[in-house]
Amino acid sequence: MQNDFDLIKHYLTVDREIFNREVRDKAFATLITQNRSRVFITGLLALTNVCTNNCHYCGLNRDNGKIKRFTLDDETVLSSIKVVKDLGLKRVLLIGGENPQISLSQYIKYVEYAKELDLEINLAMGVFTKDEYKILKDAGLDYYTIKFEVSNSKIFNQCNPDISFLERMKAIRNVKEVGLKLGTGNIVGLKNQSLDDLVGDIQLIKQLEADWVPIVPYIPSPNSIMAKDTPFGNVDLLLRSISIIRLLLPKAQITAGQPTQDSKFGFSDRQGNIDALLHGANKLFVEVTPFALRKDFEITKDRKLLEFEKIDEMLNSVNLNSF
Repeated sequence: MQNDFDLIKHYLTVDREIFNREVRDKAFATLITQNRSRVFITGLLALTNVCTNNCHYCGLNRDNGKIKRFTLDDETVLSSIKVVKDLGLKRVLLIGGENPQISLSQYIKYVEYAKELDLEINLAMGVFTKDEYKILKDAGLDYYTIKFEVSNSKIFNQCNPDISFLERMKAIRNVKEVGLKLGTGNIVGLKNQSLDDLVGDIQLIKQLEADWVPIVPYIPSPNSIMAKDTPFGNVDLLLRSISIIRLLLPKAQITAGQPTQDSKFGFSDRQGNIDALLHGANKLFVEVTPFALRKDFEITKDRKLLEFEKIDEMLNSVNLNSF
């Protein structure tokens, strides 16, 4: 598929039967042929829910006084990374709010330990300097994830009072310039986001040649600013976006842990996950954050992930394999 504005917009709105035949089925076939039917299973560890930013869509915003803040100590981080290895997984994502209490030397320690265990490691911890990205890459970091959230700079700036769209894009380009693999993507259904904006999001993902696309629908977090007047994102548009991105980036990893429109089970919704897989997504997460802290890492409502024990059965049902 070409990265053409009118073509992408057409497929975001065309009759579902036509879309399935011309885009969804081709996206799933591309997943089979280009990725050898593999779905990338990754351990997810939340390091901290402390954040200096006040992003309007996020439940970890600094003004939220209704959650108990935490930052994992080094021993807990390292032991949790070991859990990922013990589960037989090959990769780990360390994620959290932008927390100045965690030093660069600590991140280096976590990266080096993951590499000792022969794990691929991805960090998603906010904005670093270009020099810091380079230091982390030299320590062994494989991926850095920093989402642009929405390609419309006006909407971005309204939602993110602590950083401008230009500053965020500079940080994203710095990740690529130091040679790290890039995780970046958008939120479908942010306040005031138009269909044209969504087309722009997809085009930007392609322009950045993202290695992992953590695309999600907007899910209102009860403790976020935007939740007061912004409904749940359109899951059909999310699924269509996944298929289009798969055809634009045949070998990219795309998040498959998705909800259904009624969101009864959040990201752990089996049907939501299957729908995303059939549209070409191929990345699932296993939670290794200490159980007692998971309720306080509610970036969105219903953030619970599918249980590890259920993943293989689900993948087998659609003729895919865990990797």
